[in-house]
Amino acid sequence: MAAPSDTRDPLTANPQRRRGKAQRIAGLTTRTTNAAESNPSTATIPSLWGRFMTQAWSQRLAALGGFGPTIAVYSAYESDVTGSYQLLLGREIPHTTVVAPPVDVISSSAASYLVFPCVGRLPQAVIDGWRDVWEYFARRDAAVRAYTYDFEIYHDGGPVEIWVAVKDT
Repeated sequence: MAAPSDTRDPLTANPQRRRGKAQRIAGLTTRTTNAAESNPSTATIPSLWGRFMTQAWSQRLAALGGFGPTIAVYSAYESDVTGSYQLLLGREIPHTTVVAPPVDVISSSAASYLVFPCVGRLPQAVIDGWRDVWEYFARRDAAVRAYTYDFEIYHDGGPVEIWVAVKDT
């Protein structure tokens, strides 16, 4: 039994290991850092989400053959949690779909992931989910992050999941 002061979700403390499939995802991108995102005057992710939602990009991508839930893809890592990265908000598309700017495409390969559920109201649930990710990977017994492609999957009517790529052991 957990101590009364321990309010962590056991699913977050022990994420589920899954194998992710190869995907091709199209959407809008920004390049940023966690340090920039911690300051409202330099954060670019909220405006990217605003643009994605107000310009109906989920529906626009569906018209290009996009399918499945909205996915946020973290990739092109400069180094680790302290370096810059690219964030793409979009949907999975068929490999034959051709896109044009402002749409970008990321193709990920199959890989091993740890999946962290996000519980609560958005966007705070995702912010808290990433805090759980960072706490987990700070543990001595944690898997090693791959820093290739990490995903937030926004299931329709369901919880958000954060998929963090890990090195195979």
